[in-house]
Amino acid sequence: MRKEIRYLIVSVIIFLICASVVVSGEEKLTLDQFITNAIRDNESIRIAMEAISGAEAKILESKSQYLPQITLSANYSRVSNTGELQMPLNGEMRTFKFSTPNNLSMKLGISEQVFNWGKTAKTIKLNEIGTAISQENVNQVKLNISYQLVPIFYGILFTNQAIKVLDDTSNLFKQKLEIARERYKVGLASDFDLSLLEVQISTINSQKLDLFNNIRKWNLIYNRIAGRPSEAIFEPEGVLDFEVFDIKTGDLLAEADVNRVDVKILDHQDIQAKTQEKILETNNKPTVTALLNYEFRNGIMPEITKIKGTWSAVLSASYPLFDGHKTRAQVAQARTNINIIEKQKNELQKTIELEIKEGIEDIKTIEQKIDIEKIKISHAEKALKIAEERFRNGMISTTDFIDAQTSLENARLNHLQLIFNHILSRYSIFRSVGRRLCE
Repeated sequence: MRKEIRYLIVSVIIFLICASVVVSGEEKLTLDQFITNAIRDNESIRIAMEAISGAEAKILESKSQYLPQITLSANYSRVSNTGELQMPLNGEMRTFKFSTPNNLSMKLGISEQVFNWGKTAKTIKLNEIGTAISQENVNQVKLNISYQLVPIFYGILFTNQAIKVLDDTSNLFKQKLEIARERYKVGLASDFDLSLLEVQISTINSQKLDLFNNIRKWNLIYNRIAGRPSEAIFEPEGVLDFEVFDIKTGDLLAEADVNRVDVKILDHQDIQAKTQEKILETNNKPTVTALLNYEFRNGIMPEITKIKGTWSAVLSASYPLFDGHKTRAQVAQARTNINIIEKQKNELQKTIELEIKEGIEDIKTIEQKIDIEKIKISHAEKALKIAEERFRNGMISTTDFIDAQTSLENARLNHLQLIFNHILSRYSIFRSVGRRLCE
């Protein structure tokens, strides 16, 4: 009797969990919606996009070198000693002052770099590449999040399918438990037979509790990534289905060359390093600057106390003849960076090729195992049908019947697990080639 009460309690708990999932899980999401919603509200992506704004500001900063620099300044100074000269003029001594104790000036200066060996244009290009790298970093974050969500989406689909398998097994055991109880009443079955079936049902209920717990944890993880309330529930809309993978290695490698974000970033860094090298090469080249000043000030002879306007125009050229080999050393460092990036690109290509080939081998192995598991399921179904007939007629023990049912359950769960692994392996290859799962 106590066993029946415990069984009833566990069944009620599972029913309540199922009911809560069904009631709360009204939001059905396809994989595309599942990923798009998370990317739209993910905080990591917002942070990465801030870097784009900073990089765009760097472009504006570098373009400012094309515009004149305008400066307005004002000065006042008081001096104690002023130069003066006394000399006779028209029969009397006259005093001539060369400066005034109160000096006032206001100056407007305009400077423009007329020629700097193309340094400004190269700097703008350098910062534009930096913006492109920032954008690719955002794409990389989106890609990482997308493929982080795939196991969650299909994990819930797999778990729901596994629960159905366990439910089928549990229902069958419940039917056989009723048969065993009837046989127990007429002395054709023992109390041990009843206990075996009850234990099997309780074990299945315990497994289902673990599976429901996994679903709740996956919901929490998704809500954290997507910036949703932690209690929000979703239901994936999709099918855990097997699909033969038939894409050639060469096609995958070509796709990786086009789509891999880290490949694109290295390409940008390569151009960036070469541009930086060209900028450094201009450090010991001549520059030409034009300056125009207009100033209001006093102290101009002969009317030193009167404020007058004056202007000046300057065209200056500078040529650093010797900088202690600084430029040569900087250029050498830049060329070293270019060589490093080239080696990184070659190494990345080899890594991508290895990832793709390993992924294809994993998929082939899983597909072979799926074929084997189908045969095992077919055999287990036939064995269970025979066992059910013999159990009904009392020709086999309860233990033998449980073994037959457990064999089918395990084969079906293994088949589901292999399909789940096959799906994840396919997406692992898609990740290796940089395929986007949503825009």
